Amino acid sequence: MKRRLVIFICGIFSILTTFSQTPVSVQFDECVDLMSAVWRLSGSGEYNMCKIPQYAHDFDSVFVQFKEHKVVQMARQYKQESGISYDAVASYGLHLDVNADGKVVLDDNFKEGGDVSFDRWSDQQKKDFLEPLNDFYHSAKFHDWYMSQKDLYAQVEDAFDAINQNVDYNWFGVYFGPQGNSQFRIVLSLLVGPQNYGCSAQMKDGSIVLSPVIGCCQLDGNGKVFFDAKMVLPIVIHEFCHHYCNPLNSQFWSLMEQSSEKVFKEKRDQLKKSAYGSALTMMNETFVRSSVIRYMKTHYPQVVESDLVKEEEKQGFILTQTLCDALKQYEQNRSDYATMSDFMPALAKAVKDFDLKRYKKVQEKLAKLNATYKVNIKNGATNVPSGNFTVVIKFSKPMREGIALYLSSTGADFPTFKGYKWTDDKTLTVDFFLEPAHKYGFTVFGESFYTKDGHTAGENQEINFTTAD
Repeated sequence: MKRRLVIFICGIFSILTTFSQTPVSVQFDECVDLMSAVWRLSGSGEYNMCKIPQYAHDFDSVFVQFKEHKVVQMARQYKQESGISYDAVASYGLHLDVNADGKVVLDDNFKEGGDVSFDRWSDQQKKDFLEPLNDFYHSAKFHDWYMSQKDLYAQVEDAFDAINQNVDYNWFGVYFGPQGNSQFRIVLSLLVGPQNYGCSAQMKDGSIVLSPVIGCCQLDGNGKVFFDAKMVLPIVIHEFCHHYCNPLNSQFWSLMEQSSEKVFKEKRDQLKKSAYGSALTMMNETFVRSSVIRYMKTHYPQVVESDLVKEEEKQGFILTQTLCDALKQYEQNRSDYATMSDFMPALAKAVKDFDLKRYKKVQEKLAKLNATYKVNIKNGATNVPSGNFTVVIKFSKPMREGIALYLSSTGADFPTFKGYKWTDDKTLTVDFFLEPAHKYGFTVFGESFYTKDGHTAGENQEINFTTAD
């Protein structure tokens, strides 16, 4: 599933551990980038947030003439009529191959019905899309463009290597239990950025290929590509966990469906905004996020688990603490539970025992202890001076140091980030560089700012503004 992350620095952990194992392969995929290119040209918002400005500019300058190509028009139609977007686009790309004749074809090694993201396309759509896609691929000389970016891609792959070395890939099989013949690979894509998709598919030989598509690459102050380990490592763990958690939830769904539906009804509106539109999807995410928290806590004991739980609960996954507590019991009683499958009835019981009314009362009391804050720029401001600009956020209570700023929901550009500092424990300053005559936007994620006594800064606040000519 998607995870929108731009800048979120909170000191989750400070010491990375390198594990002695064969790292998972990390590579770019021409067909994933091809599909991303088409959806970018269609104007689809999730494929128009690349965080490498020069790369995005170069792409747009080369391919702007193809914005009304037939395949781009079909992409717009498929998204509008069938919701083909986000992970469904990347997944279609993973099912493609370029054969020896230079033709883009569907790889027939995949098992039919073995990829839920790919199957959001109808069989007719999968077939109809190939001919115009091939015409675009050759007419736009996409392969030449892709090959021209190889030096940049190599830099991005090198930047990701430090993350790859610090993932304990052996943990998955030990924690959840063997999953048969599984293959791990990570696909990088700058046009996907800053989204990330947990794609996986079953092959005809029965093996499972886990191919999360990672797009959250950034530039540092010197213009060098990098991946923030504090942000990206949990994302990698998250995407691979989907392969284990989703099938377990489906297998034991009858034991937790009724209780899960009650919780989903309570958080439906919030979850649907993030594309989690059913109780099962909510539980898949909750199971995954709780598993990630347990991974982080066992590998990095200095992690404050309660902070991580709060982050997930604020996004609507209010069963996170319940599942974390259940998973601790699993970890402490592995002699009774050889695999997670053996433990699932106990996990389902924990979901069934969740007291929604009590949870809501506790949250109402805690909300009264939150901080408030003010920002020195108002939403809708115009004629904001270009150049160096400092956003000042003043809080009503002493805060922990850190910053949590996200994209604007309007799709406006996130300002060029230069740095931040706390001038005192109630005042945060964030330095940006602004271009003239430009639309910008960001969200102050108040729920992810913590007071020194462990509460938050309450509601999120979105700031959209334009700069002067």
